[in-house]
Amino acid sequence: MSLTAGDELRIKFDLVKAFGDTAKSYIQISSAALALPILFTQAILGKNAAENGLRLVGLPFTLYGAWGSLLLAIAFGLIYQWSSVRRVWDELHAMQRTEENVTKPGFRRSWWVVHLDKFNLSLFYGAMMLFFFVGIFLLVAFIASLLRGRDPHTGIVVDWLCL
Repeated sequence: MSLTAGDELRIKFDLVKAFGDTAKSYIQISSAALALPILFTQAILGKNAAENGLRLVGLPFTLYGAWGSLLLAIAFGLIYQWSSVRRVWDELHAMQRTEENVTKPGFRRSWWVVHLDKFNLSLFYGAMMLFFFVGIFLLVAFIASLLRGRDPHTGIVVDWLCL
């Protein structure tokens, strides 16, 4: 059974929408996770942390790594969303391009717009997922170091859950 060009385009659109919605979820969760270290530090360490922010516990590499990874997950998710929609847009207009409308907006191929016709978009999607999970792992490592870490003033190992 072969598909018509319209059916094929509809299926591609549905797939792009499904993957785009998933990428949007990763972007939203990554964005929310960027604020978690600040909120968690304030909840665990109290008023002093609220006044001094993360300076109280310092900024370990796990926090820098988590923030960097989550920002990269957001960036790759946005690139994936744009490029996948752009690809379907280009395919739709290529199917309907004629000699009469080839110079009209929407049908002409602008030289200054990036076209990723042959690029594997799964690389962007995979990078988004990789950096998301690395960021979450590092975020959990940072929170664990807060729960079982050293008091920044005395240097004594403290279990914050027992306070």
